[in-house]
Amino acid sequence: MAFANATYTQIDGPRNTVTRTVGDGTQNAALPTAVTIQDPATLTDMDPGAPGANPATKLRVDHIEYSISDGITVQLYFDATTPIAICELYGRGKLDWREFGGIANNAGTGVTGKILMTIVAADQAATAVTVSWLVVLRTVKCAPARGGA
Repeated sequence: MAFANATYTQIDGPRNTVTRTVGDGTQNAALPTAVTIQDPATLTDMDPGAPGANPATKLRVDHIEYSISDGITVQLYFDATTPIAICELYGRGKLDWREFGGIANNAGTGVTGKILMTIVAADQAATAVTVSWLVVLRTVKCAPARGGA
């Protein structure tokens, strides 16, 4: 059984977003390449009702809740020419960065604003072991500062 992954948008407001990513597979299956779990280009406008489009170009990570089967880790990245690591998740828990303003997307060249996820098996087991993951990601939409005269 190969890895299967699905992301569901729970909240997509003018500022905040919440997505839930779930997946499962066998630990000794071929590991997938990075998949997009949040893309600001697919989210609603940051200023609905205002003239023109006001899309988010980046996302700031404020809070993560997760439950990861033993034997695998989930790695989250900001997408760019060279992806920038956000964190590595294993086991069960919560990470909350709201107190100091969240984890900003500081990816440099080729930044897309997307958040990517990869699965890494801790051990390529000889027998197939079923694994699963749940990642709830709370982010804040960000856009470049508007120039003005």
